Amino acid sequence: MPRPVEIPHPENSGPRARRGAYHHGDLKRALTDAALALVQEKGPKGFTLREVARRAGVSAAAPYRHFADKAQLLAAVATQGFVQLHEALDAVVAVNDDLAEQALATGREYVRWAVTHPDYYQVMFGAELDKTGSPEVITAGIRAFDDLLDTIRRCQQAGLLPAGDPRATAGPIWSLLHGISMLTIGSELTHVGIDEETEALTDRALRQMMF
Repeated sequence: MPRPVEIPHPENSGPRARRGAYHHGDLKRALTDAALALVQEKGPKGFTLREVARRAGVSAAAPYRHFADKAQLLAAVATQGFVQLHEALDAVVAVNDDLAEQALATGREYVRWAVTHPDYYQVMFGAELDKTGSPEVITAGIRAFDDLLDTIRRCQQAGLLPAGDPRATAGPIWSLLHGISMLTIGSELTHVGIDEETEALTDRALRQMMF
């Protein structure tokens, strides 16, 4: 059974956390923060564990107290990202009673979170991440996906979406949201002259697909 996912403290998350924050018990956090900063600068492929240690202000051997290799470190970063994404989506559902608006708001929040956390998002869905060897990542990822799935189920029950396997509906919707997220993160839309605000684009695309 997967180990319980450790929910990160938002105030300590991300590459903007203070350098040199490592003290008794903080090594793992210091390393994941350093990894996020390096992802932002160089991408998931562009750094080594030695560079992570240097950025965190610890010895080259220190990362091995928590991570056997870089893959395990990236898995820890991805787990943090999925947990935070789940929390963001769950909060949207909690404040929207109208089901149609709830579905649209969930999609908008997915994209908003992705484009404001590109460092996390690149790790969570990058080719460097081996989810099969990381049960914590799988567990956290399913929790985030279930937010989308549950919203679709509620819309189906209310007759807003066609009945059937909610995953069959979730597949195209998730693909749409992921595509907008990645194209926005890479500035690909603006490169071809599409300057529509990301939130408006997401809302319009979801309305065309869902309603």
